[in-house]
Amino acid sequence: IKTWLDSQLRRVAPPHTGPPADATKAHESMAEAIGQHDVASGEGRPKLDGDVRLPLPDLGDRRHAYWERQIHACVGILGGQGIMTVDEMRRCIEGLEPNIYDKAPYYEKWATGVATLLLERHAFTNLELEAKLGPSHEPAPREPFDIGAVVRVRQTSYHTRWRKPHLRTPGFVHGMCGVVDRCVGNFPNPETLAFGGKSDSKQPLYVVRFDWRSICDFAAGDDRAECPDFVTCEIYHSWLEDATQEELVEQRQHNKRKATELGSHPDCKRPRQGGPEGHGQGHGHDGHSDHGDLGDSCEHGGPEGHGHGGRGDGGHAHEHEHGEAHEERAAVEQRAVDVEIPCPPIAKALVEVLLEKGLFTADQLRAFVEKIDTLDANRGVKGREIVARAWADEAFKARLLQNANKACAELGIAASNAHAHTELMVVEQTADEHHLIVCTLCSCYPLAILGLSPDWYKSREYRSRAVREPRAVLREFGTEVPRERRVVVHDSTADCRYMVLPLRPAGTEGWSEAKLQEIITRDSMLGVTVLPEKL
Repeated sequence: IKTWLDSQLRRVAPPHTGPPADATKAHESMAEAIGQHDVASGEGRPKLDGDVRLPLPDLGDRRHAYWERQIHACVGILGGQGIMTVDEMRRCIEGLEPNIYDKAPYYEKWATGVATLLLERHAFTNLELEAKLGPSHEPAPREPFDIGAVVRVRQTSYHTRWRKPHLRTPGFVHGMCGVVDRCVGNFPNPETLAFGGKSDSKQPLYVVRFDWRSICDFAAGDDRAECPDFVTCEIYHSWLEDATQEELVEQRQHNKRKATELGSHPDCKRPRQGGPEGHGQGHGHDGHSDHGDLGDSCEHGGPEGHGHGGRGDGGHAHEHEHGEAHEERAAVEQRAVDVEIPCPPIAKALVEVLLEKGLFTADQLRAFVEKIDTLDANRGVKGREIVARAWADEAFKARLLQNANKACAELGIAASNAHAHTELMVVEQTADEHHLIVCTLCSCYPLAILGLSPDWYKSREYRSRAVREPRAVLREFGTEVPRERRVVVHDSTADCRYMVLPLRPAGTEGWSEAKLQEIITRDSMLGVTVLPEKL
């Protein structure tokens, strides 16, 4: 019977002219982002950096602050020692609190990712890291709270300054007054256990009673009448502070008035608006402005001015005094950069705890920073050498396009990034195709060839727009690609790093490789600009 029914259904079913259902479903899901780091995916306009729209080239191409180079060096050393991998760091960065991911500077995310990972690895403890971060909360309340004591739940966790917290205190009681029903006992703090797997101390856990009307600012149906209902929550000692009976009474009266004003709410989903003092209920991140004493180990100015604005480099533009006229320009510029991009507490704390735990020495760190400095000071030198040789030697160019790592080794150049093996892919600009390089998921870049990446390359805007409106992005760099010429965007999302081989300008025939290198630019090797057609 089943066979006959199937045959009849096939006879009457109209022919399917569209794509297979599974293919359609797959196509529809392509627009969905795989995480907050996948900035080029998702519906709507590409994501921007901050509220102020700046041309991409204006997002910055600067000398990095000393603490940024320190964090980069830490990753290089730890990766070289096999203590961590870049993929593990990326995973930790992708799991950051959205507010932190959106606003923290690039290398602060690195520091946060490394700290999270090494806590998981038990390389150091929460207590050791917190000691470097400095006091992170108000003085603890008296111990213990008596049964029947009136208490208030703190507004937010003081452990949220640099990482997404693991909270066991529900948001609907944040800022609310209640009464201690009982003390259950002393337990390890789960917010600490979630990071590193070890709690260095125990604290009392209380059952706290909250009036039902203090929780809800609406009443459904007959429940609008006075009732003795209450809700209990388990609250750890560090989340509580002293409150008064008068504050509890005022809270009850406040919410009673609000319930009357709002009336019933049939779906029972209206959020609480706050207590009498305007206490909110969010899980806010409170660390972007409270940086405390940043010290001098990261070689910057004071704590003022740490911003996460819309420049793509994590800071705001400031004017700085350039000091005495006799000072070297490089020193003055470096000091200006360090003040503009001050060291966040987590970066300073991470470096200090790694040194203290002996994961590397100060000399090792200094040597790696100097290596980065040399690479950055000679930004693009190796790339120019490779391009010039390819222009001058067709056989070398063929080998370069076939196997760039092997071809670069002929010049004594290690094309792979130092902290993780990568394959360099060289793509050639032609009359038919214009190539553009981007990394939409993070900021993968041919570091070994071109030095540290510019801020615009790391920016959310470039990463999101390069694959969705590449011609518009190119125009911002002054590059107009004719419609008949294809634009090919290469998204460096895994273990490949890309470099563009620019078209050789006419009129350079017979030039030496040294002279050719003088006309090659870093941006032309990324594809955002082109070299003159003729010189």
